This record gives sequence, structure tokens and C-alpha cells, in this order.
Amino acid sequence: MSLLFSPSSTKTPEPFSAKEGGFGLIELMVSISIMMVVSAVIMARHSSFNGAVLLRSQAYEIALSIREVQMSAVSAESNGLGSFRATEGVYFNTSNPTQYQIFRDADNDSFYDSSEQYGKQGIVDKRFEIRAIRVIGDTVTGTGLAVVFERPNFDAKFYDSAGQVNASSVEIDLAKKDAVGNGPDVVKTIEITGTGQITVK
Repeated sequence: MSLLFSPSSTKTPEPFSAKEGGFGLIELMVSISIMMVVSAVIMARHSSFNGAVLLRSQAYEIALSIREVQMSAVSAESNGLGSFRATEGVYFNTSNPTQYQIFRDADNDSFYDSSEQYGKQGIVDKRFEIRAIRVIGDTVTGTGLAVVFERPNFDAKFYDSAGQVNASSVEIDLAKKDAVGNGPDVVKTIEITGTGQITVK
């Protein structure tokens, strides 16, 4: 009778060694620390990304409000009194950076008066502000500027408290409150040209 295993080929298992075990306490703490650092970096980047998306969204919302005023002004709708509606516009003021006014010009001065507001007024998200208004080709008197439209043209006209501003375009900076710098994550610019084009850049 032959043996399947020779006595010399069988080995007694060695006792369990601590060196061959799983994670030790130090290794576990190091792994957890690495995961916490990576998670913190991801969360910080995610928060920054969300802020940039919200800023861009707010800038597009303001641009859409301006476009709606433009379309309303040039439409052929009558005011019901035998004439077409008056000049309409949007008023921005850096001394009141958390809102903008939509108005219908009643006194034919093409500038905003508090009694001329109509419709839903523009409110800027509390995280952002209208930081600056730049007029390309002229200067502005005071801190306010009205962008107005009147039928039948889509052209934009710009007025300050002293009268018409002869500008080729206007740039309105929307920025994160208390943020430093001028990058795309901090500032979005709404440009309105004299020909009536409205863009966010």
C-alpha cells in the first residue's frame, strides 16, 4: 500500500504572526486622515463650483429681465388709450447694489422715477451685488444709469441724471459680495450695446 503523501512533504502550519495581520491602529488612522483631507478638498472645490454656477445664473437672470423689457417696449401692443405704450427701461444704481428697477417712462425724460415702477422688480441674490457700471465711450453723472428701449427699434439708449449718455455700450458688473479679485468665478459682466444686443461675459 503506497502513501499519497510522504511524511517529509507534510508541514506543520506555523503559528499566526502579527506581521501578517490586517491594519494596525497607526495604518488605520493614516488612512482615515488621508480620506478626510481628500474629502475636504473635494467639498471646497464643490462649494466654489456651486458659487460660480449661481453667479452665472444670476447674471443671466438680469440679462433676461433686460431682454423682456426690450421686447415689451418694441411690441405693437396698445396701452388701450389709442396710443402705443411709452418708453420702458431698466434702472441700475451702484448705491443700491442688491436690486434694479423696471420702469415705464411716464414723464418722457427717459430716466427712472420711483412712481414709474411696474411689474416684478429685480432683486439680486443676497450673495451677490451690482459692483460697477461702466459706460464705453462716455462718462456717467452720479451712480445711476437707465437703459431704455422704445418702439419700433431694438436699440438701447442710456440715460443718467444729467440726460442722455452717448455710449456705444454699457457694462454692468455683478460680483460676489466681499470677494477679492476679478476672475470669472467672482465677477460676471452684462454688456448692453447701443444696437440692443445683451450678452453675459
